[in-house]
Amino acid sequence: MNKRGFSRRQFLSLAGTASGAALISACAMPAAQETAGEMSDEESTAAQAPKTITCWLSTSYNPTEWTSRSAEHPTVQNASRILAERFTDEHPDILIAFAEMPIHGERSADYPAWLTPLVAAGEAPELVWSLHDIPVQNGWALPIGEYLDQPNPFAPQYDRWRDIFYESYMKSLVYGDGLEYCAPILSYWPNLEVGLAYNKESFAKYGLEPPVTWTEEKEVARALKELGDGLAPWWREGASGNCWPLALQILPTMMQELCVEMDLNGDFFVGADEALPAFRNGLIGPNTPIYRRAWQEMFELANSWVDGFSTTDLDLLFRTGGAAMQYRATGEFSLLANDPTIEFDRGFLPPPMPTSQDIPPTDDLPGSIDPIGITAGDGKVPADLVQAVQGPDLVMLKSSVESRDTLGETLLWWQWLTEPENNAFLINENQYRIPSAKDAPLGPMWQEIGQIKLPIYKYSIAWWGQGLYWDATHFMTWRPLLVSWVLGDIDEETFFARQQQEYEDGADRYEADLKALEESS
Repeated sequence: MNKRGFSRRQFLSLAGTASGAALISACAMPAAQETAGEMSDEESTAAQAPKTITCWLSTSYNPTEWTSRSAEHPTVQNASRILAERFTDEHPDILIAFAEMPIHGERSADYPAWLTPLVAAGEAPELVWSLHDIPVQNGWALPIGEYLDQPNPFAPQYDRWRDIFYESYMKSLVYGDGLEYCAPILSYWPNLEVGLAYNKESFAKYGLEPPVTWTEEKEVARALKELGDGLAPWWREGASGNCWPLALQILPTMMQELCVEMDLNGDFFVGADEALPAFRNGLIGPNTPIYRRAWQEMFELANSWVDGFSTTDLDLLFRTGGAAMQYRATGEFSLLANDPTIEFDRGFLPPPMPTSQDIPPTDDLPGSIDPIGITAGDGKVPADLVQAVQGPDLVMLKSSVESRDTLGETLLWWQWLTEPENNAFLINENQYRIPSAKDAPLGPMWQEIGQIKLPIYKYSIAWWGQGLYWDATHFMTWRPLLVSWVLGDIDEETFFARQQQEYEDGADRYEADLKALEESS
């Protein structure tokens, strides 16, 4: 094979021409069949041996050791194991293995330390979760645009593999170098990556209604604080240093006009590569009026956080009824909904987006703008708004598929995972997100969330994609800095000066990564 390794003719030969899910065995390579008579017995046996494809689908989709739910393990992941078995039943020449990442959690900074030596030795999984773009930024991932333009043999109702997915989603997955690396397995509900979980019993006891506006959220948070309860920030923010409500709830309503200037390719999605020149040109960043106003709103809300937020186990606090409302990643809604150890009735809300009524402009500072529309609330995904939030999910590693000659087999397994029914089976098992296939059915929790009418903005702000952090291995310290400001350890000007330095350092690192990637390609 050459470096790209796989032509359209070879791909179609491997995939076969059968329609539907019942396909011929994919590993019977025509070239191998033609030369079988010229091989020795040992070579022939090796050529016919099954090939093993190794993948790491993240801690959210790799099979769990346990196979049933319990108080100790409220989440179980069987779907990927079952799909692998079904795939091998139809393709007995391809075996699927799942790699384990021997570190604590997929968000660990040790991820590069685990993957880097494996890539260098050609021993990494063929298919991996692209945690914060690390494989792409390092030049390890194989571009797959030419394969996305070919049919998925498991879904012949679509002309091309890429047609399975939301069109806006695929546009947002074009990387900064103009290439595509991902056929996604999951999607994010538009503008809904972080939300609010609340204790329905506590709200009933206090006579409070779930907030539907930003002003109401601040009022409810203050009321809870006065009652000795409170709003808890998202517990993982403290570990990673981020502050999602700023990036996903407050800023989107304030930056719509700026996004038009930042959107260099006109795809209604602003990625980190487009945010970089915006930061260099002074459009975004901690010293700009918009960011200052947004952080001031965040500061006001943080003053209503539950007592002890900086030292308390916030996850445990909410689960045991010690906090009536908490920010959570929407991917955690299903964990809370299915946990048998939680004894109170739980509710889940999208975060109220500020409008011009909530954050009006002043003489010196801008405010929020009103949405251009509201979703139908009909239980369906607003398809035109689906975009990547954290970049690619799955990518294929060049060194692995080239050293093992498994590119075709890896593509087939990837295509199997994205066939709409299989995709729904995988993603809806725990409803961590929604399926990436546009025609895949939604899980019941997301059908219910889909009944809530949500504001529509042309641009949504990804937590890393608009100058909020630039590179994969260096997180900004927003949360610790905000905590220091809220607790009075630093003043407002020191807070913004520290933020500015973080932005400058991160932008320099990201720019260096982009240059290295361009040079390597």
